[in-house]
Amino acid sequence: MQILMSRYGGHSVIFGKGKASDEDLPKDQSSENMLDNYAKEIIPNYSYISSYDAIPEWMGSIVWNTFPKRPVKLGTLSHQFLEILAQNDIRVTTDIYLTYHRWSNVYAIIVKTHKETLKYEIADYEETYDYVLQVCIESKNDIVLLKNRPKDIERILWILFYKMELIYEDCIQSFTPSKTFLGKLISDEFVDTVGSSLIDIDNDEKLALLLNKPPNYI
Repeated sequence: MQILMSRYGGHSVIFGKGKASDEDLPKDQSSENMLDNYAKEIIPNYSYISSYDAIPEWMGSIVWNTFPKRPVKLGTLSHQFLEILAQNDIRVTTDIYLTYHRWSNVYAIIVKTHKETLKYEIADYEETYDYVLQVCIESKNDIVLLKNRPKDIERILWILFYKMELIYEDCIQSFTPSKTFLGKLISDEFVDTVGSSLIDIDNDEKLALLLNKPPNYI
């Protein structure tokens, strides 16, 4: 049941072929090829790969030592759980982490959804750290320091929430930034509007408009 969660490319299954989304992946799933020939550019210089579309072999459940740099917690999201098809309204909390993936301008976004109410819908649900999103931010010198670009942290979070389909009223209850150095860069405006800014952002064009909003702090 857990593998049918949409973060693993689930929901859509073709009998005899596994998950339908797997068919869209290239044979060469190396990071280089995926970034060059598969990643979607959402706005200029920002491209992403999401396991909600199709899960590459290096995404999914991971362990901390997969990455040379330990993931840093960005915050905790309280939200409606839409990753399985269920009749009930399931509310959960999800921790969100970020680290590099091989290059200093390529980011791995990792989530961990806590059992809490979810255990009543998936009896054997296990809490795992899941690599669900990769975001590449191109720059002239290929060095992107998020501590100097806090707006990029918020853009990464918007892309994640969009892929989680948290685009309906009351889907997001709250977002609490962590007390890490990255969490402290997330603006009060982002926290205050997190429950409303993504409402009706139901296509890439609308998401691009949100991502291109100028920051109110420099």
